[in-house]
Amino acid sequence: MFRISDRYLFFQVLQATVYAVVALSLFIVLGQIFQEIRPLLVENRVPLPLVGKFILNVFPKSLMFTIPWGFMAAVMLVFGRLSAENELNALQLAGLSLPRVALPVIILGALLSSLCLWINTSIVPRANARIDNVVYDAVERNPKDLIKPGMITSQIENLRIFVQSKDGKKLQNLHIYRLPDPKKKTENTGCEYVYAEDAGLGVDPLKKQIKLTMNSAYIESTGKNQELQIILASAAPWKYDLLREKKFRANSMTEQEIRHYLSNPPPGLKPITIAKFHSSIIQRYTFAMATFCFAFIAIPLSLARRRQDSTSGIILALLLGAGYFIFTLVAQKSGDVDKAMIILWSPNVLCILVGIHLFHRVRFR
Repeated sequence: MFRISDRYLFFQVLQATVYAVVALSLFIVLGQIFQEIRPLLVENRVPLPLVGKFILNVFPKSLMFTIPWGFMAAVMLVFGRLSAENELNALQLAGLSLPRVALPVIILGALLSSLCLWINTSIVPRANARIDNVVYDAVERNPKDLIKPGMITSQIENLRIFVQSKDGKKLQNLHIYRLPDPKKKTENTGCEYVYAEDAGLGVDPLKKQIKLTMNSAYIESTGKNQELQIILASAAPWKYDLLREKKFRANSMTEQEIRHYLSNPPPGLKPITIAKFHSSIIQRYTFAMATFCFAFIAIPLSLARRRQDSTSGIILALLLGAGYFIFTLVAQKSGDVDKAMIILWSPNVLCILVGIHLFHRVRFR
């Protein structure tokens, strides 16, 4: 049965966790968000709803890291203050052991781990998939809004567009560069340069194509055999397919999608790629368990330090969290699923074992 002290500690740590997660998200992730949307903000006058949609889909990715880090920082701050102000001694004099005092915090860590598991397995993959389509959705909605006179438009893969001016629905002095796809090294797709004195721009929503009606057109292209072709025409159509091959990326696929994809993999899929897909599934569960495991090490560590400065807890939490997630980078380099599983679960097991050892030492101080 929960005591008044249990509710007090539970909500103290929960409140501090919320503040820490917000602060970490602002200072750590905000730069990443603006790095991703910088081309949209600098090159074009992008509608605010599109920017908001982009930010809302990027933000869940940060919670994979900021919730465990924020929780660890909150636990160290709260228990450090309890120790400094002798509130912990009062609880122990009332007959509560240190593990019993820590029980509501461990329960909170388990609840936050469940929240992280839901975010990691459902929210983040879908958000990553939506991020891939944000720019293309904007192009399909109104391509003329993404073309700003005097600036190069580069949001569409392998396509660079420059216009000198716009006159109503007409683009004046249009230059288009279609670059070869660097990801398709086995296929020499060539490149293309298009110039037109003026062109009308539109989108075919059914065929998912950008359609240009060009006047005084000059088209220069290289084919698969690097043969140069030049076309001059007083009027010519030009089309670009917005339909893209579906990208099978582990971070933008749910667990069910990954397992379905691996059950019938495409020909030529490398074993190291298969291992990365399996590691992605394991990683989502290990990251979710990090919050629960951090409780075991943060509580005794904060009591052992017995410092009153509030910044030490945050700094130490960041260092421990960074060390924890280094294991993920090592696992991603592994081409063996079993080895990757051991590497990914090792930090959780170590945190619990070290935490139990520290609990034992702190009890007898």
